[in-house]
Amino acid sequence: MASPTYAIHTMGCKLNFYDSEAMSTGFEKEGFKRTDNLYTADLLLLNTCTVTNNSDAESRNLIRKFRRRNPNGFLVVTGCYAQARTEDVSAMEEIDFVTTNVNKYDVSPIIKAYNGAGAVFTEAHDIMEKRPAEFRLLNDFKAKTRAFIKIQDGCNLRCSYCIIPFVRGNNRSVSLADILKQVDVLIKKQVKEVVLTGIHIGTWGRDLKPRQSLVDLLAALDEQCPEIWIRISSLDSPEIPDRLIELIKNSSHIVPHLHIPLQSGHNATLKRMRRGYSVEQFKERVGRLKAEIPDLCIGADVIVGFPGETEEEFQGTEAFLHSIPMDYLHVFPYSNRSGTRASGMKDQINGRIIKNRARVLREFSARRKLQHQEQQHLKIRPGIIIQSKKEHRAYKVLTDNYVECLLNHQPLLDKIQDQTLAGKRVMVRVISKDLAVPTAEPVQLLD
Repeated sequence: MASPTYAIHTMGCKLNFYDSEAMSTGFEKEGFKRTDNLYTADLLLLNTCTVTNNSDAESRNLIRKFRRRNPNGFLVVTGCYAQARTEDVSAMEEIDFVTTNVNKYDVSPIIKAYNGAGAVFTEAHDIMEKRPAEFRLLNDFKAKTRAFIKIQDGCNLRCSYCIIPFVRGNNRSVSLADILKQVDVLIKKQVKEVVLTGIHIGTWGRDLKPRQSLVDLLAALDEQCPEIWIRISSLDSPEIPDRLIELIKNSSHIVPHLHIPLQSGHNATLKRMRRGYSVEQFKERVGRLKAEIPDLCIGADVIVGFPGETEEEFQGTEAFLHSIPMDYLHVFPYSNRSGTRASGMKDQINGRIIKNRARVLREFSARRKLQHQEQQHLKIRPGIIIQSKKEHRAYKVLTDNYVECLLNHQPLLDKIQDQTLAGKRVMVRVISKDLAVPTAEPVQLLD
């Protein structure tokens, strides 16, 4: 008899993608076979996001869509929306099973329900309850080029706009031994780059005994795992000590790319957001980073239209961004999230104003991204080859410092027999002058 099939659709952050892979490992152990076809799978898993009210609405729409398109499939819903709105999700008639963030790595209740021998949802537990970080050793990662590794979960901060601590819990670190073991498994599977992932990874190790730091983890990976590249997903500026800057500067394995959430370039707005740092502190850290590592790519998150953001405050953010060495932005129009402090704040901003402010900063980001690309013109940099989603552009390369280029891949195909380039590392010469999308000429295949 053929094995039952399962498919996974993941919304939201990198940690959600790791969680999906952890659950995939469980399904495989139970004899299920993965398929990419969401509409023919025997079991369909939707891993949801709840970062905004719009995310909740998108989750509900996907639930209804998947039921319409796959009427006979066993539909399982998990993730942050399922954690935040367990009763509401469980009441949706389209769903066959609901599991929360506390329970989701254990797929055995799902399998029992699939076989008709279990309840339609797992028992809910207090997400804030103190406990070790949930961890599952992944035997593989579906995306062979870059694997996301969970190093911690949860967050002890209480930013006024953010619901995530209440659906992920407080900070919990995965042990150094488990992280090293996971990296070793992925190296043996020919994965060439891992992205260290979590909700607040700068706090890694603070809850471990003995207490450790992210610098300790990175130093151990740098020393013990020279075969693989390490990319850091996101760090707040107070969590970038000089020791970390020196480590990145002197390492050939930790790639020169940092994403540092800013959220606002005005201190009054940052105070309402409860971010815990100032624009002066942020500016000092990114300035030090660029001074020490000139080719480092620095990105940031910025929220526009936060409640009470005056025109003066927004112009202050814009001026601040012009004053710092920032290479790209992720611009987020503020979206009201029920259950957060910001949701009840006065002076909510008109949607038209928010949209215009987002446009201004996205145009700024496009200019800075182009400048970063042009600064790499004719430089030789290492990169990892990724499969293009467009057939007529077969391969791209992502450089260590986060420049995505179209790859002139034919010279490489002539040198290998299996015709498989995705996931291999290569030295390239970046051609970016006067080009919206840079190209890369291969210099040397590293794998």
